[in-house]
Amino acid sequence: MFRFMQWRTGLRRFGTSRRGATAVEFALVAVPFFMLTFGLVEVLMIGFAQTSLDFAVAEAGREIRTGRVQQNGVSQVEIQQELCTQVNRFMVLTCEGNLFLDVDSYASFVQAANGTVNPIDEEGNFQTGGFGFTPGGDSDIIVVRAYYRWETMTPLFEPVFANTAGGQRILISTMMFRNEPFGPVAP
Repeated sequence: MFRFMQWRTGLRRFGTSRRGATAVEFALVAVPFFMLTFGLVEVLMIGFAQTSLDFAVAEAGREIRTGRVQQNGVSQVEIQQELCTQVNRFMVLTCEGNLFLDVDSYASFVQAANGTVNPIDEEGNFQTGGFGFTPGGDSDIIVVRAYYRWETMTPLFEPVFANTAGGQRILISTMMFRNEPFGPVAP
């Protein structure tokens, strides 16, 4: 009986003791807090990357729309390098192997809207084989699409952020316009 009383008294003292309570409470709250903090940081970084990509596509689209690309014989590699430079004005991103450009010319806006193909197939693989570079001519309808392969940094949020089978998030920026009447392209 004496042993039971000691055990009961020990439990009561443990229950009323406040030493270490803060450490225990922090341990319970720390994991969800840091997970949410890291997830929020990644969402912000994805947002900055998407904004940078949108800005870069607008600048590249302007070069195509005004005819500078066509009249000066700018190649796909050169316009993609310029796109990479524009993307990296706000945030440092790795363009090599992650940034893709697709420029197509269409006869009508209806054709352009119907010509959109999802680059992520049914299995979740990112397909880059159908990308081309056709900046068109005078008054043609052009669709400029840029894709950036974002590597998720927060492993526990990968199922939420990823839209490919490889665990990456494909950021997409699209711009559709009619080229200005810039005249014939010089040979």
